[in-house]
Amino acid sequence: MRTSRAMRAVLAVATATILAAAGCGSDTTVTGLGTEPATPPGQESTEGIDLASLDTGEYRVEPRDFLGENFAAGEVGPVIEGQRMAEFVVHPHDIDPTLTTAGASTGVSVSTDRVLADGAGDLLEPFGMITGFRTSRSTEDELGMLQVAVARFATPEDAARAAQVVHDFERVDRTTPLASDPSIVTGIPPAVPVAVPGAPETLASVRSWDVIGRVTTTTVTLQGSFVIHTHASSETGDVAWTTDIAARAARAQATLLDRFPATPVEEIGDLPMDVDRVLARAVGLPEGAHPRLSDLAVYGPDGWLHFDSHPARTERIFEVTGTDRIAKAASNVYRTAGPAEAELLRDDFVETIREMYPDLVEDDTVPQDIPGTRCWSGDVAQGRASVCLMVHGRYMAELSGLRPVGNEAPENDSLRTMSQRLATQYVKLVRSEEMGLGEN
Repeated sequence: MRTSRAMRAVLAVATATILAAAGCGSDTTVTGLGTEPATPPGQESTEGIDLASLDTGEYRVEPRDFLGENFAAGEVGPVIEGQRMAEFVVHPHDIDPTLTTAGASTGVSVSTDRVLADGAGDLLEPFGMITGFRTSRSTEDELGMLQVAVARFATPEDAARAAQVVHDFERVDRTTPLASDPSIVTGIPPAVPVAVPGAPETLASVRSWDVIGRVTTTTVTLQGSFVIHTHASSETGDVAWTTDIAARAARAQATLLDRFPATPVEEIGDLPMDVDRVLARAVGLPEGAHPRLSDLAVYGPDGWLHFDSHPARTERIFEVTGTDRIAKAASNVYRTAGPAEAELLRDDFVETIREMYPDLVEDDTVPQDIPGTRCWSGDVAQGRASVCLMVHGRYMAELSGLRPVGNEAPENDSLRTMSQRLATQYVKLVRSEEMGLGEN
């Protein structure tokens, strides 16, 4: 079964909570979205809610205006550049409509090992990749898969050397004979170079696992300071399909990448932390939490679709509602064209929840009676789950929580903070409006 957009958010919140408790992250950590005193007594929302009376726990309730504070990206600039680049990475479902199930490897990375070639990080390290974005989708039966990645380097020369290393790495024989029966080998067989019709500049190779019937096709294309990497696999040995789809994805990516307004290398550290001040409206993580690269993010609609469980459907509703910016930080906040569009976006998300998880039932009451909010809860395969959608003005927020089956550790239970995060979300939306936080 495919995971719905809402349940992907449930699992993401659970993961972020675990990381916060452990005090560790990966690749790069971002700080500065910590706690702050609650809203002063007497401040009320337009709905007459006493904001100071709401239980917001240890979450920061005052929206942080990064732009107003002249807070630039600094060392996390490459991550933000990767989020920008995601808008110009092709969607696998646009190459083949049967590729609808999101892959776990999707996201920004500043590690070549997680973008261009798994296991080749040490070989690629000398070339200094700046940032990269990788997206993947498989067919519903998981017999076919396409992965598309774009990596940016400081110079075309660095990119060219990296591209050749990746192509050569594919051809290394990494099989190992079994000690008990040397006639049986395990591991990764070497790939055989092939030519891509109409694209002589593209390096391509095919790898086959004869025993299990798997076949893969990989392409590496150099484009200025960028390296485009596509990888298609078939569990039924359909080499014609993998070669065709990998090549078409490479060509489409090259065309789309021409439109990417890359930030000059020397200016990446000056990128704004919060494009259009949408991240300021998201819940954020408690003080001391160390988020991973994908735990704090701002995307355009095309960038966000890489993570969505129904990209084609969501793309249409984004167009209808004018949704142009999505922020993620312990909640997902969507900016639409106006209040009516925000409600329309919520209604579409409601239908997705109902279709994918009919066991989630709408609650009669909302925690702390937060205005403009609807919630659903119930049992799912992973445990007890809750999903809430909140509309305030032109913004729609999505929050979720999960209490895993058999869980005994409070820090792993994101359902326990659901009420506080809902309250924090509402206060931030109200206060952002009062502060006049709009487009950069």
